[in-house]
Amino acid sequence: MLSLNFYRKIGIYGGGLFFTITGMAQPFFTLYAQEVGASTASIGFMVTLRALLPIFIAMPAGQLIDSIGPMRMLKYGSILLILSLFTTYIGANLWMLSISQLFMGASIIIMASSLQVLVSDGEKNQRNENIKKYSMWMSGGGMLGPLIGGLIVSVFATELLGYKMAFLFSGIASVLFLTLLLVVSRNYPHPDPEKAEIKPRDVFRVKGVMDSYTSGWHLTHSRAVQFGLIGTFLIMYIQALYMSFMPLYMKELGYSTLVISMLLSLKGLSGMLSRYGLSWIMKRTHLERILTVAGTIAALCVVVTPVAGLHLVGVILVIMIMGGAVGINLPVSIMIMVNDTKDTDRGKLMGLRLLVNRFSQIISPAMFGILGQFMGLTFAFYTGGIFLVSMMFGFSAYNNKKLNVRTSGLEVAATKASTTVENK
Repeated sequence: MLSLNFYRKIGIYGGGLFFTITGMAQPFFTLYAQEVGASTASIGFMVTLRALLPIFIAMPAGQLIDSIGPMRMLKYGSILLILSLFTTYIGANLWMLSISQLFMGASIIIMASSLQVLVSDGEKNQRNENIKKYSMWMSGGGMLGPLIGGLIVSVFATELLGYKMAFLFSGIASVLFLTLLLVVSRNYPHPDPEKAEIKPRDVFRVKGVMDSYTSGWHLTHSRAVQFGLIGTFLIMYIQALYMSFMPLYMKELGYSTLVISMLLSLKGLSGMLSRYGLSWIMKRTHLERILTVAGTIAALCVVVTPVAGLHLVGVILVIMIMGGAVGINLPVSIMIMVNDTKDTDRGKLMGLRLLVNRFSQIISPAMFGILGQFMGLTFAFYTGGIFLVSMMFGFSAYNNKKLNVRTSGLEVAATKASTTVENK
């Protein structure tokens, strides 16, 4: 039987593969939708659909990860990914494209939760190191995916055909990924479903769904979990609007699809590089301060995007700063929350975290899409950015006054507590 450390590595490198595959297709979805006649508001609502289904399945999916194991759930998530990509490929109308985003949203919630459960196993220092490696490979996938997709698009005579080919090639890659998972999951020590808190057959019944959300809600009694959820909501709000509308804005400013894909790849590269400096930062301050500062920097990048967009150098600088700031969010928010929860609750915790992410990804594209439709994308970036900067300052003040959470990123001594939560 293969060691648990082997499957932690599957979680790390599998994250890189998964986000490479989605990165080959997702940045071009909004451009493809525009090519087939969708308005800015319609695109915003279609992207919102990507986060809609996960609202209803996030906690049941997390419960299933705890019940039947992350490796089994990865296989189901891969099937949904395949359905999404091939539906996008054959989709010629807004209804088909909308359905593809429902599949994509369900796939991401299952795959990301399962991968994060795999890497968050083990003692604190090893766990945090694996989380950093996972997030680094995830950013690597976010860098390679758009670059590969952009090269595929540029090969074909028309952009419309190029987008479709990017979806086709990513669909083929997802089939190969599923094949790999089928092979390596055979020797994984899957948990016994009969010993689960909620039996798998009951999870998607009305009572099972309610119980999974109730048990997940109990995790929010922890102040560390509260902080991690609020922080990740705000930063993922920024991420959602930037990744959905930045390609459209760049296109509006006259940049080619290949240049746009290279710029998005730089964002992934910056996110990947930011992990190298994270250990140094963690030795000097607590995780909550890292998260709030990174979020404020990302919000400021949204504000200055219209000015930076006037010159390619400015775009590169803003995208790389944004990538580094957002890239820190994933490992830091996970470290804050897993440090204060039990191993047996990891599936529910990751489901809860991604549920909050999906709420942000519903609100962000819908609001930004409406603003962009009626006021223009330039105005939307200015007003949206100012709102987000204000929210990040408010969140920082709220933590200092109410939550007062301080989490160390490193276990510096056995005699020192890793987390100090006052008045808990």
